[in-house]
Amino acid sequence: MSDHKENIDAQPAVSRRGPLAVTEALARRVVAGEWGDGAALPTEMELAEQLGVARTSVREALTRLKAKGLIASRQKAGTRVLPRDQWNMLDEDVLRWAWSGNDRAQMARHLMQLRRIVEPAACEIAAASAPDASIAAIERAYRMMDAAGMDAVAYAGPDLEFHRAILSATGNPFLVAFGATIEAALRTSFELSTRQPGAPRKSLPLHRAVLDQIWARKPAEARRAMEELLGLTESNIQRGVARAAAAPSP
Repeated sequence: MSDHKENIDAQPAVSRRGPLAVTEALARRVVAGEWGDGAALPTEMELAEQLGVARTSVREALTRLKAKGLIASRQKAGTRVLPRDQWNMLDEDVLRWAWSGNDRAQMARHLMQLRRIVEPAACEIAAASAPDASIAAIERAYRMMDAAGMDAVAYAGPDLEFHRAILSATGNPFLVAFGATIEAALRTSFELSTRQPGAPRKSLPLHRAVLDQIWARKPAEARRAMEELLGLTESNIQRGVARAAAAPSP
């Protein structure tokens, strides 16, 4: 009962921000598992009362969550949470909502597994077949990372572009499209990995090694260089998760 009351008491700001804030509030509750797979959500009227908002705002929010594939409505069955294995976890909003939950360590682990599957193979393909212009795009991103120095915020954007440029350099339309999809996953990884003390400068030589092996047209070496880089990234993420868990609550 107290948990439910806390949810209600925490909502005054929602009524001031409108339907988008209602969407955020409901999405986070769904992703956090407040309603399990297949569970029925409260009625629109009940949710409106809980959140202190108009019923129309709740209806708009539920429509957005249906479009994201988190919930579905059926006649006589009401609105229910879809099974988690049907969610598009690489949708930027869904990933952001999941990332805001309590199990960031598991989320980070799953994202690194995804990256380890895709990115070393992409380096191998790029080294074998990428045109010089595509490799030059990877190098431009690297030079911007170098110019950012120890500024983690300035470093993150070029870092993201470096990894996306590698996927683009494969020339594989599925990997190129996947690069756009995986952007949200990369951003969440960088949020933790690049904020460790000295992380940008420590990772720069490993990025350089990836670039050099791609330029050298050595597929196996390019794969290994990316695997080494991702190993460092994973260590930084683990430390970031541990630090965040140890931080006192605001």
